[in-house]
Amino acid sequence: MSAPTALDGLELPRDEDADGSSWRDRIYRITRIDLGPGKGAVYERGLRDRIRTGVGTAIPIAVLGLKGGVGKTAVVEALGSTFAHVRDDRVIAVDIDAGDLAARHGRRSPRTMADLLLDAPPTRYSDVRAHTYMNSFGLEVLGLPDYARTDWRPERHDVVKAFSILRTHYSVVLVDCVKELNSSVMQAVLPESRALVVVTSPAIDAIRQTRTTLEWLCNNGYQRLMQSTVLAVNHIEPGNLDALATRELELLSAHVAATVVLPFDRHVREGREIGLDRMSKRSRRSYLKMAAVLADTFPGRDGHARAR
Repeated sequence: MSAPTALDGLELPRDEDADGSSWRDRIYRITRIDLGPGKGAVYERGLRDRIRTGVGTAIPIAVLGLKGGVGKTAVVEALGSTFAHVRDDRVIAVDIDAGDLAARHGRRSPRTMADLLLDAPPTRYSDVRAHTYMNSFGLEVLGLPDYARTDWRPERHDVVKAFSILRTHYSVVLVDCVKELNSSVMQAVLPESRALVVVTSPAIDAIRQTRTTLEWLCNNGYQRLMQSTVLAVNHIEPGNLDALATRELELLSAHVAATVVLPFDRHVREGREIGLDRMSKRSRRSYLKMAAVLADTFPGRDGHARAR
């Protein structure tokens, strides 16, 4: 399914300055006259309404990045926090990449996926919650053990078992995936996934690696997922798309549900814990847009979300 790309999507309803304040804000500060919401506020309210759509079942979303250094884990954290902050149900991010998700989330829970799978089978949400850490926006993270201190590594059956546990208690499950698409753990993740986020930077080599990712998915039985795939163009450094990158991305965009541009954000670039309230307004809006596009693909739109 092809949809309009968002290579210029950052120019959609935009009535704020670079510092995030709108001309309506400035008039109110000076005159105390409230002119009401502007186009940008109305646009964002519409995005939030779409994100809140009910789900009839748990929605696993795999976040992929074949090339390192494109900010995949930061996207998992910011997107998951956006879902959790807007929705009124449970959202969790699962680390199977052993990267820095815990650092971007805030801190590491002392109990991990290994503990969850090895402990007595959990029957209640509180049993699972004992293995996760929740940030201030409501996102939980289930991490991996410190590989420097254990020989435990997740296998295909571990991921299958983890999904069977999490789908009972969470509405949205984001997965921070390994780069090797044909690995045993990805053989468990991809069949379970209802949607994909494929992360690339604007660099030509990253875009071409992304093309390889999409081609591999189409050639290995996952063509159906293209209808619920978002291509996330993540500006990890300041700068604009050049003409060649724009042409390459337009070609890729024809094969996915949507393309969302994530602007450079100094807070995200710092490499520490990510807080939505410390990100720029443009970044927050881009993540709202991505979450809304993904929510549009959820089944059971008229169902009832699980209460937190």
